[in-house]
Amino acid sequence: MTVTLYTEACFNAAHKLENYKGKCSRLHGHTWKVGVWVKGDREKITSNGILWDFNTIKKVTDMLDHTVLNDVVDGNPTAEMIAFFVYKQFKTFDPALLYKVRIYEKIHPTESFCETGDFE
Repeated sequence: MTVTLYTEACFNAAHKLENYKGKCSRLHGHTWKVGVWVKGDREKITSNGILWDFNTIKKVTDMLDHTVLNDVVDGNPTAEMIAFFVYKQFKTFDPALLYKVRIYEKIHPTESFCETGDFE
């Protein structure tokens, strides 16, 4: 049997898109929203009943909060590259679990987001 958890967190950061024609090529900021699904087998639940600590998302968003993402994220800090960065960080905490990451450029849900991860 598997267990799937979900949580989200927000952070504030600036970025500019390189090799992009438009106003996003100038430094600007967003309040970003990160959603993460974590999936694992019931057997991976620890003796205290936890599969994955919900506080882990804050460890990752704290790496990005109040930064210029161009200085932190490998490559051009698009939603796609930020999603890959966040996913990679989660995998370093527990590579045996499966993750799906969703990145929003603003905290109010919109139809624009990027997802990446181990499952649909």
